[in-house]
Amino acid sequence: MAFPYSIDESVYRRFDRKNTMLSRPKWDHSLSTYGKWISTNVSKMIESGKPGFGRIEFSMSDASWTVHDRFSYAFTWIGEESSQGWKKDRFKITDSKNFTKQLKKIAKFFGAVEVGISKVNEKWLYKDVELPEGVNTAIVMLIEMDKAAISTSPSIISSAATGKAYSTMAFVLSCLGEFIRNLGYKAIQCGNDTALSIPMAIEAGLGAVGRNGLLVNPKYGPRVRICKIFTDLPLETDEPDYSFIEYLKNFCKNCLKCAKVCEKKAISFKKEMDFEPCNVSNNPGVKKYYIDAEKCFEFWVEYSSDCSKCIAVCPFSKIDSFLSPEKFWEDDFYQN
Repeated sequence: MAFPYSIDESVYRRFDRKNTMLSRPKWDHSLSTYGKWISTNVSKMIESGKPGFGRIEFSMSDASWTVHDRFSYAFTWIGEESSQGWKKDRFKITDSKNFTKQLKKIAKFFGAVEVGISKVNEKWLYKDVELPEGVNTAIVMLIEMDKAAISTSPSIISSAATGKAYSTMAFVLSCLGEFIRNLGYKAIQCGNDTALSIPMAIEAGLGAVGRNGLLVNPKYGPRVRICKIFTDLPLETDEPDYSFIEYLKNFCKNCLKCAKVCEKKAISFKKEMDFEPCNVSNNPGVKKYYIDAEKCFEFWVEYSSDCSKCIAVCPFSKIDSFLSPEKFWEDDFYQN
């Protein structure tokens, strides 16, 4: 399979997870955000009286992460031993094509909006990760983020949409992983851990990488979160969506909306993709638009918000009406 990126094999190395932007503030003294976290300025933001950053919104956002943060079983590699005899024998799959279709339907039943299958490409595993023998297939799933809430970004209402998606992710992973183990196969449940999610999603046919450095799905745009399960199930794999990859590459050359809306100028204005990383939070060796994660995280700390402005403004997110925090509370779009 031809990968839809240009990769400089002489440069590319498996990424060291300590260099992710959510890890570096713990050890990298060179950062302006060293020793700080997204929650550092919460009290300051509440006291500011800025719309969308009040006690109600921060309480909502914090609550949205509850399932993700407190249900560690969502990210397990090994299930609990079962005393039920029917789970002991491995289920024989005679029609992998039909079974793959059933598995995707089950994943969507549990809450995923898109599902793709690919063989594990070790390039995307973190440097210190080794999968168990026989685990060579990735089930990649997309979780939708609420359109109305994301449209209010960078308010904390949009942060709640992120947290809710991660909590949904925890539920989906737990349920699908247990389904797989019930059939006698291995399931390694992962969120952002274990491997780089975006290239895996691309290989599984779920979209392309955009100028904003995020996966862009044809139906939901970048308004998704990615999770995956590594397994030894015999599944039919999907192909990258080459036509959309080419379409998005040409689209992002001229759109520039995400770059223009970024207050920290963390998103490139370059016409063409290149091999030039911004800092160690970028893994070099892949031709793409590199994002300055250090600048992005500075905004997150300053506003105590995991900003989603580049997601909201992307035309593929299909957000027609951008809500102010006040308008979000006034409208009744969640009523049946």
